[in-house]
Amino acid sequence: MVLALIGSACGGAKQGDCTSLMAVINDGLVELENGRQQQKNDPTHTVELRAMSESLEKTSAKVGQLSITTPEVKALGDRYQAMVKEIAKSTREVNDAHEKGDVARLAKAQSQLNEALKLEDPIVDDLNKLCSQ
Repeated sequence: MVLALIGSACGGAKQGDCTSLMAVINDGLVELENGRQQQKNDPTHTVELRAMSESLEKTSAKVGQLSITTPEVKALGDRYQAMVKEIAKSTREVNDAHEKGDVARLAKAQSQLNEALKLEDPIVDDLNKLCSQ
């Protein structure tokens, strides 16, 4: 999962909302990457997948706790939060299927994860566009 958000000048409440949302998202990504680096010695990646799910759920909760007043920024925060929840859910499903050796379930879970990950770039693009106006 790769995400890069630009910090740009927005006006008034929108600026604060953009800055707050971007900060939570970027902090979550740093935490996610740090967790991945710490779990590199796990050949099955089950520990890494669990850590990813937990990190994503924390980020989702933090996004949900933001007091965003700009409707457009709020809508993008909601989309991001829903996407992160779906990625966390799919990651857990991939992990469970892998641990149980259920190949069919693993393939389905991996497909769901890939679909959820595809949502990220459009959300980031929309957020960057909105916050640069």
